[in-house]
Amino acid sequence: MNQLPSNQHITYQLQYRKCGKASCSTCRDGQGHGPYWYAYWREGSRLRSGYIGKVHPTEEMSTPAIHASIRSTVTIASEEATSIMI
Repeated sequence: MNQLPSNQHITYQLQYRKCGKASCSTCRDGQGHGPYWYAYWREGSRLRSGYIGKVHPTEEMSTPAIHASIRSTVTIASEEATSIMI
C-alpha cells in the first residue's frame, strides 16, 4: 500500500478488477476479482490512488474518534454502479 496523506480528504472505493487472462473464469463469468479497497486523493491538480486491500482502513483502526472523523464513499464498480455513504 502507498503511504496515504494525513492532511487531505481521502475517498475510499470498493472495486472489482479484471486480471486480463483469457483463461480466468472469475473475470469471464463474473465481475472480476475482489472487491478490493482503493484510496483516492488530490495532490495539486492530479488525482492519486493507492491500493488498500480487502479490509477497509477504518476497520483496522481501533480508536472510535478516528472512525467518526473519516468520511468515505463506497462505490461498487459493476455494470450498475452503486454508491453508499458510510
